[in-house]
Amino acid sequence: MKMRKTLMTASALMAVAATASAQSASAIRLRLDPTSEVTIEGTSSMHDFHCKTNKINAYVDVDPGYTKDLTKIARPIVSVQVNIVVRTLSCGNGQMDKNMYSTLDADKNPLIKYTMSGYDILNGSASPAAFVAKTTGTLTISGQQKVVNMKINAERLSDGKATAQAEQAILMSDYGIKAPSFMFGSLKVGNEVTVKFNLKAGPELLAQLAAVNGGTQ
Repeated sequence: MKMRKTLMTASALMAVAATASAQSASAIRLRLDPTSEVTIEGTSSMHDFHCKTNKINAYVDVDPGYTKDLTKIARPIVSVQVNIVVRTLSCGNGQMDKNMYSTLDADKNPLIKYTMSGYDILNGSASPAAFVAKTTGTLTISGQQKVVNMKINAERLSDGKATAQAEQAILMSDYGIKAPSFMFGSLKVGNEVTVKFNLKAGPELLAQLAAVNGGTQ
């Protein structure tokens, strides 16, 4: 159920592979395509679980050159902020969802938040339209903050779409969350969860970005 934290982290970064409108002369604000998704995987004494959301409220600002050749941009990401409403997460089971919301104290702390504070571009991207970044940011879950590091892979594809993927393991206990148990202790949830994201932006959104930058992609 701590899956949500991971969510935040991932979602924030993935937002790098989103897209949308102009914000200023020095940056473009991207918005995630509705098909973008964050998933969280965990274990319990009875079975593994898989939860997800595609309702990711991300504010990602990037260098205007993002619509062109990424190899010519030293710092493609300007800033990243992400908010996820806890109650948008779903595990495909009503009772599991209720247990997760209770574990995360969704009534008192309805949002999972992430703000990126810095990043380094790493070597190893296979395409001039791609980059790999090691990011640092603050993740807030159930009212508690923690600095997290995550590596993301972002790319603009030949069909005009932009994508970003990442995977990160997180411990619920790091956020003061006790791994829940049910059925008089016969079902126990593991403390570690893995968050995965696959975000993308549609070509129509990239077209808007290109227009902002003079029509060159």
